[in-house]
Amino acid sequence: MKSKFIFVVLLCLAFIAMSFPARAQFGKLKDKVKEKVEKKVKKTAEGVEETTSDTAKAGEESAEKPASDTAKTQPSTPGASEDMSLYTKFDFVPGDKVIFYDDLSGEEIGEFPSRWRLDQGVFEVAKQGSKNYILCTDEGIIRPKITTGSLPPKYTIEMEFYVKGGEAKGHWFFINWYNDQGEEIGNLRIQDNIHTNLRLLEKDLASKDLSTPLSGGTHTMRVMATQSTMKCYIDNERVANVPAVEGFKPVDIGVRMDPWKDEPDNPMLIGTFRYAEGGKTLREQLDESGRIVTHGILFDSGSDKIKGESYQTLREIGQLLTDDPKLRVSIEGHTDNDGTDEYNMTLSQKRAASVRDYLITNYKIAPERLESKGWGESKSIDTNSTPEGKANNRRVELVKL
Repeated sequence: MKSKFIFVVLLCLAFIAMSFPARAQFGKLKDKVKEKVEKKVKKTAEGVEETTSDTAKAGEESAEKPASDTAKTQPSTPGASEDMSLYTKFDFVPGDKVIFYDDLSGEEIGEFPSRWRLDQGVFEVAKQGSKNYILCTDEGIIRPKITTGSLPPKYTIEMEFYVKGGEAKGHWFFINWYNDQGEEIGNLRIQDNIHTNLRLLEKDLASKDLSTPLSGGTHTMRVMATQSTMKCYIDNERVANVPAVEGFKPVDIGVRMDPWKDEPDNPMLIGTFRYAEGGKTLREQLDESGRIVTHGILFDSGSDKIKGESYQTLREIGQLLTDDPKLRVSIEGHTDNDGTDEYNMTLSQKRAASVRDYLITNYKIAPERLESKGWGESKSIDTNSTPEGKANNRRVELVKL
């Protein structure tokens, strides 16, 4: 009788032990489902929705991001790079001295962006996904707070903009140029997610439809100009190439936005804006100072994986090393002061190693000609107290050995 009682007790204990993990797993599963439902859509500023679906995340992650050093993820394996096959005709190289830089970080949601001037319209800062944008709720114009007078002899403009994609109507985004009377004398625009046009001095100089309509997510308008030439791009596609611009003397730049008003769930947003002065060629830099400073080798935040937009800069470096077989250089990564010293040091080392490996693999540069090291934030070339200074400090240098 006693042994039978013990057997029953043991049997009950076994049943409880077996059912507990199942109940625990079911509870975790239920919590995850609840969490997904709760996180699916969050309201942010004035009806702009923060979507955490896989599609929205993919759109955010595909956008070009500045090489900010605040991310907490660990760097990936050195030597990795995005597929650059789509960038073989992409000859954009960003200016090497940042004049104005704004990624809207630190801005208060719902307020007017503090680093811009209002010409007309209604603008405010809004969040889409994990990123801040400038939201336009009516047709309007804003201009970055920069000292006007004349534009540099060589300069570049880069502006992120967001599109919903799919069947949504495409908003109209403009980069504008102004004369010394404050009058608009030119613009580059994209409309309906596919049509582009460059108009200078009341003359349409280039009109082109993109090869495919823009997909949902963040995209980038780019301008690379001198006093007499201009090239324009949407993402990696060149949409204008003007070999001679006569009488075009802008002194200021701005952004115009013209939203479709019949789609309230399709916010009109612009993101990171970078305006920089162009500089000397790689060869000129190397001959004059023994080093090359470049901001054209790009990485996602917290990553050492080289972005596709870096193709042209890397091609020029590879060609320079190929043409001068005796040239030996140290490839050196630098960061701003966001994040810990240790993290920035490690990240900069891995980024430099990625560039070295890329040049060895793709341009067959002998490994003994290339060294790599990272300096983190220890060798700043500008202040870390302004967005422009931080952007200038995030760089890759090639130092002649």
